[in-house]
Amino acid sequence: MFGMLRLGIVGCGRVTNMFHLKAIEEVEGVEVAAVSDRNPDRMEGVKARSGAKRGYVDYSDLLADPDVEAVVVNTPPHLHEEMVLHALRAGKHVLCEKPLARSVESCLNIKRLQRKTGLIVLPAHNYAFTPSLTTVRDLVHDGAIGEAAKLHVSFENNLGLYKSKDDFRLRTEFGIVEDLLPHILSVVNGLAGTAEAVEDARGWKKINNVMDNLRLLLETDEGIEIDCFMSWTRMIPRFKLEVNGTDGQIRTDLIMSPFQATLESGGTKMKIGEGGGLRMYLDLLRLKHPSFKNQYRHLHGLVKGSEKPRITVDDEIDMVRVMSKVPEHLSNAHLPLTLKEK
Repeated sequence: MFGMLRLGIVGCGRVTNMFHLKAIEEVEGVEVAAVSDRNPDRMEGVKARSGAKRGYVDYSDLLADPDVEAVVVNTPPHLHEEMVLHALRAGKHVLCEKPLARSVESCLNIKRLQRKTGLIVLPAHNYAFTPSLTTVRDLVHDGAIGEAAKLHVSFENNLGLYKSKDDFRLRTEFGIVEDLLPHILSVVNGLAGTAEAVEDARGWKKINNVMDNLRLLLETDEGIEIDCFMSWTRMIPRFKLEVNGTDGQIRTDLIMSPFQATLESGGTKMKIGEGGGLRMYLDLLRLKHPSFKNQYRHLHGLVKGSEKPRITVDDEIDMVRVMSKVPEHLSNAHLPLTLKEK
């Protein structure tokens, strides 16, 4: 293990408390040196919980802290571009919650400065680091199901579980696109090419005053169809991925079965990977998903030079480009945003 990676966390809200701190605690070689939040109470709470030595109300003070080597940006999306650029100018590596920025041009601004500084920018897509996804990708690339023909993926969550102090996800009609589609794109990209076209889009309201369910039909640059479903209204979250090929099928649930995939081919069905057992399920109940700690291990490896990037700003640009096309397709659908069965 290389030297210690000292983090500065900007944003001490729910995502930091629910996921990031739990992951950091489990990763050798990573520690929180400082935290920042404009709300002093939130800042002090995360400072105490993380064991950070310093806390700041102004994140600019955190960026000036010489003990901070890499910055974790866990703020609402409209702040990401400014904060990432500011961190790079301060000489800090960056892990930024998804999406990295809200437009392709904003991502390009980050890319230009990253290339100039030579610093690491890791867009945070934790589910891309799920062990069962690695299994699925290996099987697909090894030809276990022949040629990939179609992907089905559904990310169903319960927005109420966040209990967020900031309702930024509900402030725009298409907040679900920004919140859930990056998860899907980060998982499917590389399985059958890169998603680049939106063929169809249908959204509806079920519980909230904005669209909280969404179905998309995407196409990759290799001509592979991706059938996507996203929801904020499912009681028990799940993230189901199914890859259909010319000679079989592979499937997994990245949330509920993060260590195991199922392969069906040649008339046989087998489970590949570990079931996880009681400890895994207890960890999932505690929101200690293995993908988060794997993501921090990757960040450590990137900064210390022992790993090559698995997700780049260019990957994020491709994702944001697809995301930007969805609202137009929804508007052109001329469908009322009302309760509708999927």
